[in-house]
Amino acid sequence: MASQPKLFSVKEFEFSIRFTAGADPVMDLFQEYPTLRLRNATCTVTGNSMWRVDHVDGPADAISAFDDVFLDDGRCNECLNEHCCSGTREYQVLDRRPTARTVYTYHTEIDQCDSVAAIVTDHIADGVVFESARTGGSYRWRVLSPADISLDSVFGRLESSLRDGLSLAVDRLGVSEPWDTKPRPAFSQ
Repeated sequence: MASQPKLFSVKEFEFSIRFTAGADPVMDLFQEYPTLRLRNATCTVTGNSMWRVDHVDGPADAISAFDDVFLDDGRCNECLNEHCCSGTREYQVLDRRPTARTVYTYHTEIDQCDSVAAIVTDHIADGVVFESARTGGSYRWRVLSPADISLDSVFGRLESSLRDGLSLAVDRLGVSEPWDTKPRPAFSQ
């Protein structure tokens, strides 16, 4: 009889960064257009770079406004503090429809950036998987990690990085629950 592979527990945590009106131009769009929604398809992070693919959908006028704000490579869409990252940001629209976009982002020098992905990766290291969604005034994150570490330092760093108008709410901490055999998003459509 073949031996069973050793299974380990994956730590899972969910949290939200909440934005007051006027605190962030991108998040202001989600407050101005309540049906505008962005969900992350994939996010890969190394020590100093991030690649991600995001899907956004909403009314045509919201998508047009989204293009003007989100695709500006001169500003950081992920910065939590007052200081904009010095890294390079590049955006490529992979799919363009009147009421939707799929955007590829490449961001270098995130090690100089106070963003969720950079802070979490810095504290936990390799093996982190991200899922995120933006709606209304909330940027929600779900993180899976093989690391068995205290998350106090992660949340402490996130909270200390927040500029005025942003707040952190921890939604769930624990061991990853069993997943169905069919892939499912963390956030409903």
